[in-house]
Amino acid sequence: MDNQKNRLTSSEITSFWAQYIQDTMSVCISKYVLAKVKDSEVYSLFEFTLELTEKHLHVLRDIFKAEKLDLPIGFTDKDVNLDAPSLFTDTFWLVYIHEMTMHGLAGYSISFSVSARKDIRDHYYQCNIDAMDLYNKSIEILISKGIYQRSPYFSKTERGHSITEWGYVMDLFGDKRQLNSMEAGNIYFNLKKSIAAKALVNGFKQVTKDKDIHSFME
Repeated sequence: MDNQKNRLTSSEITSFWAQYIQDTMSVCISKYVLAKVKDSEVYSLFEFTLELTEKHLHVLRDIFKAEKLDLPIGFTDKDVNLDAPSLFTDTFWLVYIHEMTMHGLAGYSISFSVSARKDIRDHYYQCNIDAMDLYNKSIEILISKGIYQRSPYFSKTERGHSITEWGYVMDLFGDKRQLNSMEAGNIYFNLKKSIAAKALVNGFKQVTKDKDIHSFME
């Protein structure tokens, strides 16, 4: 019964599998960026990123081995060409790592909340702390360089209002209302992600030699 309780659950295996794929990709990207960036602050940030990622992968591999589970097919050094010319600016990579860290924070929080075993919870507890450290480092650099873009500001209301009409959430037709702060914040968050993703896809699309990959990027 104890062994049954201590087995990895489907949620825990899923979290580990997804993190392994993401972290092996992160290693490839970090190594490439470290080979190309000139900005000392960005270089230091990706050094820290690589250190954290390799630490997390060490834990993942140990648990996969202990549970007698095959490792997922992740990314390797064969998937990155460190001799390739620079494809993006140092500023882009700074924005990229900041955006990816925001995703990491969300993912680690979910993984922590669906884990039962203490060692798994301890792992994702530490992952959350690591991601928050990386987030703080990245946003401080962005702010110091004057390139951090804050979400929209809102005017203060004099008093609170209760929503009493269905039209507030069903306004596809008829009169349009102003966005509330939650909607504006979420739209802006997704807009920033889309801009970074578009730049990444356009960059890769220009240099890939595989017609199928180019078509997929297009």
